[in-house]
Amino acid sequence: MNRIFKNKYAMGMLCLLFLFSCKKDRIDNVTTTISQPILSAPANNTVVNLNPSSNAVVTFEWNPATTGNYTLPFYKVVFDKESGDFSKPVYTGIPAKVGSDNKLSLSHKEMNKIAAGAGIAELASGKVKWQVIASNGVIAATSGAGIIELKRPAGFAENPATVFITGVASEGGTDLTKAQSFKKISDGVFEIYTALSAGSYKLVDKITGSALTFVIDAGVIKQGTEVTSPATAKTVYRINLDFNKSIAIFTEIESVGLWFSGYNKIQNTLTYDAAGVWKAIDIPIVWKTESWGKDERYKFRVTEKDAVGTITVKNWGCSVKDNVRATSSSPASYFLLKEVDNSQYDYTYKFAAEAQKTDIEFRLQSTADYTHKVTFK
Repeated sequence: MNRIFKNKYAMGMLCLLFLFSCKKDRIDNVTTTISQPILSAPANNTVVNLNPSSNAVVTFEWNPATTGNYTLPFYKVVFDKESGDFSKPVYTGIPAKVGSDNKLSLSHKEMNKIAAGAGIAELASGKVKWQVIASNGVIAATSGAGIIELKRPAGFAENPATVFITGVASEGGTDLTKAQSFKKISDGVFEIYTALSAGSYKLVDKITGSALTFVIDAGVIKQGTEVTSPATAKTVYRINLDFNKSIAIFTEIESVGLWFSGYNKIQNTLTYDAAGVWKAIDIPIVWKTESWGKDERYKFRVTEKDAVGTITVKNWGCSVKDNVRATSSSPASYFLLKEVDNSQYDYTYKFAAEAQKTDIEFRLQSTADYTHKVTFK
C-alpha cells in the first residue's frame, strides 16, 4: 500500500513538472508585433500662452498603434525638457480611456506644472518635448518626439498647501516651532494678521523636514532665503499672499476700536497683543440711555493704511442685520466676525450686560475663525 502511494506521488510530481515545462514553452514562444504610434497634434513648435486659472486645455493626439495579435494597445505620454532624452521625464500622462483613447487632454494648470518642471521660469517662454509609448503588455513601441513651446504667466506652478512666517523680525523669532501659520483662503491664497519688527524674515511651506523658502521682494513672491522686514519698529500688518499671481500685499493695521451704536463713536481702543489678537482689559461697558431705554449695540472699526499711505476704515460685525442680545448660552457662532457696512445700528452685536470691568478680545487668528470674546468681571 505504501509503495502504491509513493508511485502515485512520483507520477503526480512528474505531471506537474511536465505542465510547468509546457507553460514555460508556451510563454517563451509567444510572438507579437506592435507598430509605432505617429504623433498628429499639436503641430511641432505650436506656441501655447498658458492661463492656469482658465478651463483651457491642450490636447495631444496620435495615430493609434496596431498589434500583431489584435490586442488593444495601451498608451502613456511622457514629457521632458527640450534637451532631455525621456529617461527621467518631468511628467507622465495616461489617456482617460485606457486601451482605446489615442489622445490626452491636459489643463493649462497641469501644463504650467510641466513647464516649471522643465525649467521654464515665470513670465518666460521655453520648449518641452513629448512622446507616446504604446504597449500591448509584451512589447512596446515609441513615437518620435514632438516639440511644443509654452509661455508661462506670473505665479507658481505648484502652490504650497501651508505657509508659515519665521525669522528675527517675526513674532516667533527664529524658532520654527513658534512660526505663525497663514490662514488658507483658497488654493494658493493666504492671509495673516501679525506684527513685524526690524530685522529679517522668511516664509516657509512647512516647519518640519525639507521646506521651500519664499521671500517678498517689492510685492512679488519669490523663492529665496530671507528678506529685510518693511518695519523699523514693531508694526502690525495684514499680509495677503497670492501664489497664483506671485503677489504679496502688506496692509498696516493702525488701530482697532470698540464702536458703540448708541454713542455713534469708538468708546475704547484695543491694544495689539500677539498672533492676530487685540485686547482691551478692565474697560467699563455702559449702555447709551435713550428715551425708549438703553442701547447695547456694538461692533468694531479697524483703521488700515496701505503701502502708499491711503487710510481705510473697515467695520467688523455680525452677519445678522438686526441682532438679538447675547446671553450666557449664546453659541460661538454669535461672536463670529465678518466685514460689514458702516451703518450706525445694522450688523451689530448686543452686550449681554453692563459692567465696570470687562475684557474684550478681537481675534483675527490664522488657526481659527475670525471672532471676538467678551468677559464680564
